[in-house]
Amino acid sequence: MSFMLKIQWDIKDGREADFRTNQEKLCAVMTEHPGVICYHADYPSEQVSQWTEIYATNESFKAHLANEKGKEPLGTLIDACQNITCQCWGDPDEESKEILAGFGATYHATADNAFVLNPSADKDSLV
Repeated sequence: MSFMLKIQWDIKDGREADFRTNQEKLCAVMTEHPGVICYHADYPSEQVSQWTEIYATNESFKAHLANEKGKEPLGTLIDACQNITCQCWGDPDEESKEILAGFGATYHATADNAFVLNPSADKDSLV
């Protein structure tokens, strides 16, 4: 099943440039996984980055995080933050929930017929 993440990264003093550089590297990895439908990063302030990520399948989420090219940038992002808040809408499987637990994910209900995957999206992608 598809699911959406909203992640807020509270960046440590002096780590903003390092965070942005590695965010760009991680975003580039997304294009290797067609099941990653959306990957959006915003910077409402110097020390806050807010992301929206939409995954077509659990497999696409797990493949994205397992990609060797993304492991170092993700590790740097985590190290550059004093706090990470992760909210999830949808129904990830147990393996995905185990991964999301490392980000302190909380789960939220969506109104009926309010979160759907575009029928033209590659929802059958395994990567």
